[in-house]
Amino acid sequence: MVHGAVAGNPDAKRLYDDLLSNYNKLVRPVVNTTDVLKVCIKLKLSQLIDVNLKNQIMTTNLWVEQSWYDYKLRWEPKEYGGVHMLHVPSDHIWRPDIVLYNKLT
Repeated sequence: MVHGAVAGNPDAKRLYDDLLSNYNKLVRPVVNTTDVLKVCIKLKLSQLIDVNLKNQIMTTNLWVEQSWYDYKLRWEPKEYGGVHMLHVPSDHIWRPDIVLYNKLT
């Protein structure tokens, strides 16, 4: 997990720069191209809006949570002033190309 303020912490800034200096967000984070990368997906119910018993339709709002291990984003906290977590905007790192469809059947 990456979280924390970079601007006010020089160790976090140095870590951010070191992690992302040669990081290519277009390349899947695996050691070998044949390696499998496990992406876990969780759907979390945020709101139950409506239940139509007659038509058997339930309307909801969901949060989609994705998680995976990116070996390129690991570090030794003692080498960075004890920084254990770092906030990195998601558009700066590799993300799985997943599309969710909402379809009634």
